[in-house]
Amino acid sequence: MYALMTLITAGVEAGADAMAKTIGKARRQRAMNHAEPLTDNAPGAPREVTGQAINGPVGSVTAPLSGRPCVWYAVTVFERYWAWRPGPLGPTKVVRHGRTAEQISGPLYVAGDTATVRVDAHGAELELGEPSFAEFADSPHGPLTARLAALLGAPLRPRHRERAIGFVVEERVIAAGDPLRVVGAARTELGDLVLGKSGLRPLIISRTVPDSSPED
Repeated sequence: MYALMTLITAGVEAGADAMAKTIGKARRQRAMNHAEPLTDNAPGAPREVTGQAINGPVGSVTAPLSGRPCVWYAVTVFERYWAWRPGPLGPTKVVRHGRTAEQISGPLYVAGDTATVRVDAHGAELELGEPSFAEFADSPHGPLTARLAALLGAPLRPRHRERAIGFVVEERVIAAGDPLRVVGAARTELGDLVLGKSGLRPLIISRTVPDSSPED
């Protein structure tokens, strides 16, 4: 009975995860397709800024895992765990990943063609390419998990318990001058134009900057 309930629970989780990813991709694509250049904090359609990352008021920071100097960093932790996927010959055991923790350095500043903005990067979808640091931690008491506990302020706890395999740790950095495209909801805060996440609208920070032609 316990094994059957585990299979059912894992199947429900897999279906919910797949649906959430599909909905998330659709929202992201809709935001990217309909984003308008940011010139003010007018509500409504998603707004975007295309430009270069710049230093904020605190200046350069140091990424905690790679040690690289940068203007902004994000450390993301994914739990790797076993799950069951329906198949033509019965349930199949597969490996899945779920984001369990994230630490960012603070706001990100971008000087764009139409405006200079402060990006409230909490909850952002990051499209920044390969990480500057990537490592797998299979022990809750290893040196990497100890570093993460100090960084996050709490030890990592596996959500999937006996199905947990370990944690994948990734760090991504943005250096001054890096080209970026940021899409999100606009607002004014402390006199700054800010792009951030709002409700179901995503915030996307991407290195993929649209090409411009002389006709544009």
